[in-house]
Amino acid sequence: MEAIFNHLSRDSSIGESHKNALRLHFDRLLKLERGAGQVCDQSGSLDSDPERTASRSADFSGRSPKRNQVEPALSLLRIIGTLSMRVSLHAFGLWVMAVLLVSVVIAASGCSSTERTEHRLQADREAYDVIAERNVDPRWHTADYSIEIDPRSRYFDPYDPDRPPMPQDDPASNQYMHMVDGMKGWKHWLDNGVRDELENPAWRKALAEYVEVGADGSVKLNIDSALQLAYVHSPSHQNQLETLYLSALDVTTERFRLDTQFFGGYDARYVHDGSLKNDRLTVGADPVLQAKRRFATAGELLVGFANSFVVEFTGSGANFASSLVNFSFIQPLLRGAGRDVALEQLTFVERALLADLRAYHQYRQGFYTRVAIGELGVAGPQRGGGGTAIAVFGGQGTVSGYIGLLQQLQQIRNTEDSLSLQLRTLSQLEAHLDGGVIDLVQVDQFRQSIENERAFLLQNRNGLELALDNYKMGTLGLPPDLPIELDDSLIHQFQLVARQATAIQDSITELQDRVGELPDDVGVEPIRQVLTDALKLVEPIQLQLDDVKADLARMEEAVPAREQTMVDVERKLFQRDREQLREGLAGLKQQFAEARAKLKTLRDELAEDTRDATVRGNVVLLGDILRLVQGSILVQARARLEAVTVETIELRSQNAFKIALASRMDFMNGRAALVDSWRLIQFDADALQSVLNVTADGDIRTARNNPVSFSDSTRNLRLGLEFDAPFTRLLERNNYRQSLIDYQRSRRDFIRSHDSLHLGLRGLLRQIEQLRTDLEIQRRAVAIAIRRVDLTRAALYAPVRPPQPGQRPAQFGPTAARDLLTALSALLNTQNNFMSVWLNYHAARMRLARELGIMMLDHDGSWIDHPIPNSSLDKSSDSDKSRLKELLLPPAVPTEWIDLADRLPQEPDALPPVAIETSDGPVESRPIESNPSGDLPNGPPRIQKDTIGDKNATNNLTHEDDLAKRAKRVIRLRDGLIESDVRQEELIMETDHVD
Repeated sequence: MEAIFNHLSRDSSIGESHKNALRLHFDRLLKLERGAGQVCDQSGSLDSDPERTASRSADFSGRSPKRNQVEPALSLLRIIGTLSMRVSLHAFGLWVMAVLLVSVVIAASGCSSTERTEHRLQADREAYDVIAERNVDPRWHTADYSIEIDPRSRYFDPYDPDRPPMPQDDPASNQYMHMVDGMKGWKHWLDNGVRDELENPAWRKALAEYVEVGADGSVKLNIDSALQLAYVHSPSHQNQLETLYLSALDVTTERFRLDTQFFGGYDARYVHDGSLKNDRLTVGADPVLQAKRRFATAGELLVGFANSFVVEFTGSGANFASSLVNFSFIQPLLRGAGRDVALEQLTFVERALLADLRAYHQYRQGFYTRVAIGELGVAGPQRGGGGTAIAVFGGQGTVSGYIGLLQQLQQIRNTEDSLSLQLRTLSQLEAHLDGGVIDLVQVDQFRQSIENERAFLLQNRNGLELALDNYKMGTLGLPPDLPIELDDSLIHQFQLVARQATAIQDSITELQDRVGELPDDVGVEPIRQVLTDALKLVEPIQLQLDDVKADLARMEEAVPAREQTMVDVERKLFQRDREQLREGLAGLKQQFAEARAKLKTLRDELAEDTRDATVRGNVVLLGDILRLVQGSILVQARARLEAVTVETIELRSQNAFKIALASRMDFMNGRAALVDSWRLIQFDADALQSVLNVTADGDIRTARNNPVSFSDSTRNLRLGLEFDAPFTRLLERNNYRQSLIDYQRSRRDFIRSHDSLHLGLRGLLRQIEQLRTDLEIQRRAVAIAIRRVDLTRAALYAPVRPPQPGQRPAQFGPTAARDLLTALSALLNTQNNFMSVWLNYHAARMRLARELGIMMLDHDGSWIDHPIPNSSLDKSSDSDKSRLKELLLPPAVPTEWIDLADRLPQEPDALPPVAIETSDGPVESRPIESNPSGDLPNGPPRIQKDTIGDKNATNNLTHEDDLAKRAKRVIRLRDGLIESDVRQEELIMETDHVD
C-alpha cells in the first residue's frame, strides 16, 4: 500500500487535496490491518485462564470491526472515483485494480475468531428468539432454556468455543496432518494449542456448591441431589437441549429462504492474449449488488445492479465504462404455485419446533422417572418430527434407578441381619452340642447355611457396587470412581429390625461368652466387672423400648389409612393385633424393670461365699435379658410392618385414557404429525400438474461510456408465458402414490398408538391394584414369618429336663435346626418381598402420573406428588372433583391471547354438514357428543355435488374450489382432528354428570 501511495503522490495530475485525503484513508486502513492482526494473535493463543479468555472474547465480540474497516475503504473508493474523472483511465487503471483489491481484502478480512463468534452469537439469538415464540404456553413452558453447558459440569469446555485447542491426537494418524501423499499439510493446526484433558478439570471441586459432600469426598445422594447431578452432567439431557436448538435453526433457515436476500461483490480481471489482441483490464461485477425474494405465493423476484470498467493497455487504448440495472420475476400458476407449496417447508419446521418443545417438556417428566426408577418412558425431541407411531408404557415395569439402589441396599441389610441372627443361634447350638442335646448333623446344617448366606451376601454387595457404577455413569453422567453415599431415608420404614437392637444382642452374646469362659476358681472382681458391663446395657435397652413405643404410636397414626381398604372382619383382627402389641410392650417393660433390679442385686450382694450363685444367676439373667431384647425386636418389627401404607388409586381405565389423550404431549404431537402426513398429499399432488409460469424481466443500461448515465432508450421489458404439458410425470406419480400410502400408514399407526396407550394404562392400573393387594398379602406373610422365627427360636431356649442317672440327656427334635433355618429364610424373603411390592407400587404411581401426562415438576425438575383423582366421583367430595378438573385442564390461557383473539376475524362455530354417500345412502357428518371425533362410515367417501347448492354464486367460488375446500373439511372430520381442549371439556362434563 505504501508503494501505491508513493506512486500516486508523484502523479502531477492529482491535486494536493486528493493526495492528503488518500494519505489519511491509507493510514486508517493500515492501522486497522495491524489492529486486526494483533487481535487475531491474542484470540488465537491458548490462554491458561479460561475466564480471562472468555472475558476478552466477549469484549471483542461487542465491537464491529467490519464496519470500522468498510467505512474508510468506501471513503477511499469515493476519492478514487473522483480521481478517475480527472486522470486518464489508461494510466490509472492498474492502480484502480490494486486499490480495489487492497480495500476489499482489508474490508472483508479481520479476525476470523471474531467473525466466528459473531456468527455463533447471531445464530444463538435467532434460535432462542424462535423458541421463545412458542415457549409462552404454560402447558409446555420451559424456563431458562439454553444449550450452554453448566460451568460446573464435567463436560463443560473452558476454552474459546470458536477456536478450541486441538485434542490429543493419535501419533500415527497425526503425521498425515503435516504430510500427506508427499505434500505438506496446513501449518496452522497447532495455532490454538493442544489440550491435555477432555473433561472440565474443575468439576470435582465444584460439587460442594450444589450437593452435599462428606469429609471423605463422597457425595450424599438422594433423589433431589441425583436429579441435580443429572441435570448438570447428563450427556443425554444435553443432547435433548441441542436437538431442540437444531430444530430452531431449521426454522431460521426456512424463514431465511422466504426473506429478502442480498448479495454483492466486485471483480478485477487482467487479460493478456498475446500480440494479436489488446491487453484488457476489467474492473466490476455482474452483479455488483443483487436482491432476491421468494414470495408466499411461490413467486420469485430478482433485482440486480452491475457495473464494469474496461481498460485496454495496447492498441488504441480505448476505455469503456457501463452499468446495468435489471430485474426478473417468475410466478407459477399451476405446478409449484400457491401457498400450499411455497410455505410447506416453513410450515413443517415451524410445527416440528413446536412438537420438539412439547417433547422436551415431556422428556423432563421421563428424565425424573429415569433418575428415580431407571425408566425414561418417553421419546424426547426429534429433529424433523416424531411421527404417529408413539412408544408408550407396556403395562409392566420394574424398579431400578435410585430407588432400585435403595432396594438392593436394604436387601443387603436384611441379609446381614439374618446372618447375624444365625451366627448368634449357632453359638447356642454349639453349646447344646457340647451338652449332648442336639446332634452334629443339625449343627453342620446350620453352619453350611451360614456359609451360603455369607457367599450370597458377598454377591449382593458386589452387585450393588456394580449397579452404583452403572448408575453414576449411565444416568448421572459421572465417572464410576466417584464415591457415593446413599441417603436411605426412603427405606427406613423397611428396617424392621433396628440396628441398635442388633448391637445390643451382640453385646449380650459377648457377655455370655465371657461368663462361660470364667474358670471355676475365678475371683470376685472378674465377676463384678461382668455385672458392671451388663448394667451398662440398661440405658441402650431402655432407649430400644422407647423406640418401640414410638413405633407403636406411628402405627396408630396409620390406622385410618389402613382401615379404609378393610372390611369389618379385617378391622377387628387389626384392632386385636394392635392391642396384643401394646400388651406385649407393657410386659417387656415389666420384665426389664425386674431384670434391672435383679442385676443390681447380684452386683451389690456379690461376695466370696456367693460367687458361684452369682455366676449361675448372671447366666440365667443374661439369657432373660437377651430374650427380652428379642421380644422387643419382634414387637417393633410388627409395629413398623403395620405402619407402612400406600395411597389408594381408584381410576377407571376409560377415564385414564381420556386424561392421557388430553394431557400427553406426544399425542398432541402425534395429531400434528398425522396432519403433516396428510398435508403431503396436496404437496405431492401439485407436482402432477402442468407447468404454467408467468415471467417478466427487464433492464436499463447506461450510454455514452458513462457508468451513471442511464437512458430511456436503453431500457428493455420482456413478458412471457411458459407452459409444459404433463406428459412425463412418472416420478411425480410415484411420489404422489407413496404420499397416499404414507398417510394411511400414519393413520393406522396413530390408531395403534391409541390402542397401545389404552392397553398400557389398563395394564398399569391392574398392576397398581395387584400391588396394593399383594402388599397386604406380603404384610401378613412377614407377620407369620416373625412368629415362626419366635417359636422355633424359643424351642432352642426352652430348658432341657435333667437326665436321670445313667441316661443320656434328652435331645431336641431331629428337625429343630432345619425348622429355624426355614423360618429365618422365610423371614428374609418376605421382608424383601414386602419392600419390593411397596417400592413397585411407589414406582407405579410415579409411572402413572407420567403416562397420564399430569406429572407436575417444580423449577428444579422434581416431582410434585399430587394425589391422583379417583374416578368414582359420585362418592367423592367436591374437592376431589375440583382436583380432577385442575389436572384435566391446562393452565390458564394468558389474557393477552384472549385480547388478541377478540381482535381477529370471527369464524363460524361449527362446520356445515357435508353429505357423504355410502352403501346406505347419503349421511351427514358432523361432530356430535356421541361421536366427538367425527368418524365416518367405512368406505371411500364421495362428496355429492347437489349439497353445494347455490352458495358458489354468492361467494364467487368455482365449483372446483368449493369442492376442494369441503373435501379438506371432510377429511379433517373423518380423521378425528379434534383439539385436546375439546376432549378435556367432554371429560369434565362426564365427571360433573356421573351416574
